[in-house]
Amino acid sequence: MKKKIGLIGFGVIGSYIFHRIEEEGFMETGFIFEVDRKKTESVDPSLLLTSFDDFERRPVDFVVEAAMPQVVREFGPRIVKNCDLLIFSLTSLADDDFRQEVERTAITSGTRIYIPHGAIIGLDGVHDGREVIEEVQITTTKNPKNLGLPDEGATQPVVVYEGPTRGACEQFPRNVNVHASIALAALGFDRTRSKIVADPGTSSMAHVIEVIGKGLSWKIKVESTPAGGVTGAYTPESAYQTVKRIGVDRPGLRFA
Repeated sequence: MKKKIGLIGFGVIGSYIFHRIEEEGFMETGFIFEVDRKKTESVDPSLLLTSFDDFERRPVDFVVEAAMPQVVREFGPRIVKNCDLLIFSLTSLADDDFRQEVERTAITSGTRIYIPHGAIIGLDGVHDGREVIEEVQITTTKNPKNLGLPDEGATQPVVVYEGPTRGACEQFPRNVNVHASIALAALGFDRTRSKIVADPGTSSMAHVIEVIGKGLSWKIKVESTPAGGVTGAYTPESAYQTVKRIGVDRPGLRFA
């Protein structure tokens, strides 16, 4: 039996996942919820939810959230009462009270909340090493427009935030999901350090992750061109492969 998924958000990531599912046919799309109807004009209307109140009447195996943090906060607990949830707007989990609420709900309901690696590599290694890791810093460099900042004629890179990752998630909720995923994987939102650089001279999005611990020192750099306002070119394919790992159980060689 093919697993059926629900999609919340039909921007760069959501639409890419949908079309890849259609191409490969390993899964089925049970519904799409997107408030901007222009984005779904080419989609079979029978797949569209006009209101999320219809969610329970369209059962799926898991829901993929690819919208924005407030959507996770609004619908997350309700979703995990019914099925598994894959979250891409990870800055929503910087709110400790909310994160604990949605996790308790999932545990009580017997469902899972999946954290994707998204735009970065090495998240599994960071998570596996969390007991011996002592320091983590993530530095993100983007063009000001990709950070949602106004163009004020700056010509040199400017550090627009430096401090605990929790503060970065509050100030740049749509831009630092990488930081949130690293914080969740190891040291948390207060001990993980974030640095965000607005560079008007760059056309790429770069993340540098520096990890220090007992007997280890890692430096990981990931760089890609933008596929959308806040999304790098690698992220949509990475997102689809994450969905596929969750949704397709096939025999043979598997990465764990």
